[in-house]
Amino acid sequence: MTRYAGPACIVQGLSVERGRSVRRSRRNEAPTPVRQIADGLRRAWAPEAQAQTAVFASALLLEVFATLFGGASQTNALSLMAVELAALPLLFLSIYLTLAGAGPRGLAIPIVLLAAVIAVPVLQLIPLPADLWTKLPGRGPVLQVLDVAGLGRPALPYSLTPQGTWRSALGLAPPAAMFLGATLLSDGQRRVMAGLWLLLATVSLSIGALQLLSGPDSPLYFYPVTNAGSPVGLFSNRNHQAAFLLCLLPVAAVFAAEFRGIAEDWRAFTPLLALLYFFVGIVGVAVTHSRAGVFLSGAALVGALAVVVSGGALRGRLRAAAGLAVGGAVAVGAVLLFGLAPIVDRFYGGGELRFEGWPIVLKIAQSFLPLGSGLGSFDTVYRSVEPLTQVSTVYFNHAHNDYLELWLETGFAGAALFALFLLWFAVRAFVVWTGRGEGRNLAAALTVLVVLLLIHSLVDYPLRTQALAVLFAFACGGIAVFKPETSRRSVRAGAPDQLA
Repeated sequence: MTRYAGPACIVQGLSVERGRSVRRSRRNEAPTPVRQIADGLRRAWAPEAQAQTAVFASALLLEVFATLFGGASQTNALSLMAVELAALPLLFLSIYLTLAGAGPRGLAIPIVLLAAVIAVPVLQLIPLPADLWTKLPGRGPVLQVLDVAGLGRPALPYSLTPQGTWRSALGLAPPAAMFLGATLLSDGQRRVMAGLWLLLATVSLSIGALQLLSGPDSPLYFYPVTNAGSPVGLFSNRNHQAAFLLCLLPVAAVFAAEFRGIAEDWRAFTPLLALLYFFVGIVGVAVTHSRAGVFLSGAALVGALAVVVSGGALRGRLRAAAGLAVGGAVAVGAVLLFGLAPIVDRFYGGGELRFEGWPIVLKIAQSFLPLGSGLGSFDTVYRSVEPLTQVSTVYFNHAHNDYLELWLETGFAGAALFALFLLWFAVRAFVVWTGRGEGRNLAAALTVLVVLLLIHSLVDYPLRTQALAVLFAFACGGIAVFKPETSRRSVRAGAPDQLA
């Protein structure tokens, strides 16, 4: 009869398992794929590794569900519910193991930041007495409605749209779970998850191609509000499909750079697939005709090159370097040859509603300072003041600038938290790019991924889709736990190293 393993045993088991993976010596003969899978399963089900295996399996489940069902924003209740339910196992496991001491050291700052982010919508939902909320800025229309309806002065929450704020709070569960889960995984497990994201991106690319072939009435468009006629893949918006494809280009470059020039070796399978994605991913971004995607593809290519060169991934691997160079050049050439005209047409296709709306959003935000109108309230607040000259069939449901929308909904609180996140991220990115050690190249690619999504958020709202929010959280988790080689040696010389 197996005894229950308490927190101390789980912590010790996770530490022992990671220590074994770090100290495992390389054999002269590489094991076959079947042998490797069998050994991996045996290690995964060992008593001391079962907790980490459960975290890994839960993270894979969330990754798949978030990508398949999280391709739209907060307006698709059933698909979002599926993602949020899929996040629960990983969320509970990660919280338990982190509180039990199984997490790596040095995560106090990002965990406190995460807790503060979650606290914002929770605090906005607390009912306030009438004497307090009636004095808040921007509550005049609410008072008028209550007077007309004869409802008096009930206690109301801070948020102007409590249901929207509640949905926003629930929407934080999947990325929070992925961030905590990513910090508990080994370097190898994070590599597997990164590879799976490349596979899912390829699936989205393939669906996008079928959407183009079958026309705007294709049943392969999974969301009622979508860019019909464009290859949106698993998303409802072509810009988000483009963001998904391009932010994974640096990750694909890391795998492709590992090609040793021997195609007959089974170990070349993953690098060759990554090299193929590096080519079709660039073309896939161009086919979406996303203007932000076109601009950021260049930044993604530069970032990918910087990752593999600075990390020494191409040192002594001329064929991998040649493959990346040729693949990138052919992809860019194909874009210029076949896709340049429609992309240019979009740049010169007339006025842009988002640019016309930004001054209005900024003006509205001033009236709700210092703490904003409440998360999830943008749609309601903007429609209440939208000029009649801008009313049209185009649905302006978000500001198409996440920083403006955050400023409107959370005021100084959101701005302060975002500034703290940027400071933390800058420090961690410096550690990653100046460090060496296991997982460095993947961690560097993840920093580029984060930067690309942050830049894209200047003109869109990619992180308001669960698919990209969960990917963003995984990247932050991988960046948070990277330890340079000198740090690893100092830790091994002292106390036993925990999961990092």
